[in-house]
Amino acid sequence: MRIQLVKTLQGGERLAGPVITEEKEVLIAKGTVLKTEYLDLISFLGIETVCIEDPYEAEEKPQRIISRSSYEKYFDKVQKTLENHIYHGKNSLREMEQIARNILQDVLQADENIIVDMEERNGNLYDHTLSVTTLALMVARKLDIEEEKLFSIALGALLHDLGLRYITVPYLNYEMDILPSSEIFEFRKHPILAYSALEEEKWIDPLAKKIILSHHERRDGSGFPLKQKTRDFNCEIVQACDALDCFISGMECRRIGVQQALEYLVETSDVLFERKIIKVIEGLVARYPVGTKVTLNTGESGVVLMQSKNSTRPIIGVLNEKDELTEIRYDLNENKEVFILQVNR
Repeated sequence: MRIQLVKTLQGGERLAGPVITEEKEVLIAKGTVLKTEYLDLISFLGIETVCIEDPYEAEEKPQRIISRSSYEKYFDKVQKTLENHIYHGKNSLREMEQIARNILQDVLQADENIIVDMEERNGNLYDHTLSVTTLALMVARKLDIEEEKLFSIALGALLHDLGLRYITVPYLNYEMDILPSSEIFEFRKHPILAYSALEEEKWIDPLAKKIILSHHERRDGSGFPLKQKTRDFNCEIVQACDALDCFISGMECRRIGVQQALEYLVETSDVLFERKIIKVIEGLVARYPVGTKVTLNTGESGVVLMQSKNSTRPIIGVLNEKDELTEIRYDLNENKEVFILQVNR
């Protein structure tokens, strides 16, 4: 499955997920083969992206911090726990403590040298929560953060967006700055709302609470809700990982590509984010995730099939003029004469 811009579709693609209107009505069902007239309708309704089936999936080998089955298990537990939570419901989130410990142990057992495929996708609170948690833990591990603080990072990351459940402002793939000022104000309260709800919970340590309150703060004081310049390295890990995943999932902002998101983090190092943290993210997260279609300097088109040992130079399968996979493969980490010219969206 991959997200694709509607304007780049040609017809004949099969939907991997339904096309849904802003009113949450299913416009076109999952599994439908898109006809050109469907594309006109989708564009007319202002829908920018759809999920389509990936024809190269059988040949692709994406790399994840934890296994898909474990991820799905945690997703279900996080969703159930958060949805059953009542604001200021004492101990109603206590299960998150054990979930954090279990995720931490899974991340500690992961290959520390893995290059992670983070895919562009449609935003979801629970998926975003887990993605930020696992990424932040892997970054912290590579930075040699002690295990006691790793647990605090896990717990804080799992609960960092709890406040979104207390607001009614839209936050999925929205340009937040163009919302009415009253809605922007409401949205920017969500870290305070979460912190307030958890402030008296004794099982949550101070560092985890600080992470929850400060996950949108920035080094130059341009963040929110308190515009703090106070720097805590552990909090900054979650800030950077949250920003990256927000960009590529459309959580709390307009979705952009992985390449653009990574470039933004690099360009704003030392201003918004700690440079040391961003360098670790650069080496950890694949610039071209599996499934990315590209044009090479050889003039050939290709698709990323798997990662090499270099986050910027994956293994490419070459496509023919019919967009079918050929037998030609380039390991860009080994073959320095071949490189990616552009991403085909």
